[in-house]
Amino acid sequence: MKILANEFILPFKEGWQCHASHFILRKDGSVFCVYFYGSKEGNNDVRIFGSLRAEDGRWSEPIPLTEEDGIPHWNPVLFRREDGAVVLFYKVGYTIADWITKCKISTDDCETWSESFEMIEGDRSGGRGPVRNKAITLKDGSVLAPGSTEKGPWRCFFDRSFDGGKTWERSPDLCIEEEGNGKGIIQPTLWQSKEGVHALLRSTEGKIYRTDSKDGSAWCNPYPTEMPNNNSGIDLVSLSDGRLILCCNPVSGNWAARTPISLYESRDNGKTFTLLTHLTTMEGKYAYPALRYEDGKLHITYTWNRKTLQYFCLTDL
Repeated sequence: MKILANEFILPFKEGWQCHASHFILRKDGSVFCVYFYGSKEGNNDVRIFGSLRAEDGRWSEPIPLTEEDGIPHWNPVLFRREDGAVVLFYKVGYTIADWITKCKISTDDCETWSESFEMIEGDRSGGRGPVRNKAITLKDGSVLAPGSTEKGPWRCFFDRSFDGGKTWERSPDLCIEEEGNGKGIIQPTLWQSKEGVHALLRSTEGKIYRTDSKDGSAWCNPYPTEMPNNNSGIDLVSLSDGRLILCCNPVSGNWAARTPISLYESRDNGKTFTLLTHLTTMEGKYAYPALRYEDGKLHITYTWNRKTLQYFCLTDL
C-alpha cells in the first residue's frame, strides 16, 4: 500500500465546525468534496460548502453551495448520473427527525449549480434518497440510494429510480427487533455482487448490521455481523477484483469512541473482514468516512475532530 496524498481539506477556523464529507471525482480526475460547515451542527447558520483539490494538492477555499436560509443543512451526497450531470442531495431541517431532502444539479462538473428543489415534492417522512453514503447504479441501470429515518426508532430503507433519478420508489422500512426511540439502524452503505445487492448498516447495538437482496427490491431482515460499530458512520467500496474495502471506527458500544479510524478488507463478499491499516489512532474524533475507488486509487475523506476534514489517496492495495 502506497500513500499518494494525506492532506487537510479545510484550514482551521476558530468557532466553526465541519462534518459529513462526501466527494466525487471530476472528469479531469480532480476531487470535489462537499460537507456541512458552520458554527455548530444543527445551528441555523450551517449550510453545504464544497472544496476543489488542485493538481498540486492544494484545496480551494470553502465554496458555499446552498442558500443561507436560516435552517440547518446536513449530510451532502454527490451522485453522477448516466448523462454526466452531478446531483447534490442534502438534508434541510431544524431536527433530524423532520429532515427534507433537497437537490441541486450541476451540468458542468461541479462548477455551477441549479436552484435547489425538493427531491420528492411535499415529502415529510424524515428525508428521502441517500442519507449519508453514495447511491449506486445497479447492473440493470437502475439507481439505488441508501436512506434512513430517525423518527422514533431508527430505520433504514432504499430509494430506487428506474428513470435516472426523475422518480423514485421507496422500499419498506427495515428495522431491528426490540427497537425503541433513538435505537436501531441507519446510514446504509451499498454494493452489488454476483450474489445480489447488499448493505452494511450503522447501528446502536455495538455491531455493524447487514441486509441482502437478490435484485435490490425485497430485502432480508437486518442481522448483526462480527464487525464492531460505535454508532458512527461507515462506508464501503467494491474493487474490480471483488474485494471490499470498509472504513469504520472498529469500536464496539453505543456512542463509543470515534478513534481509531481504520480500513478493512473482505475477500468473501463481506462475510469476514481483516485489518488493512489504521488511518489514525490518535485521541480525538475521527469519523464519517467516504470512499471511492477509481483507476487503481482509493480516495478517502473523513471528519478530523470537527475542525477540518482529512483526505487520503492510496494505491497498490
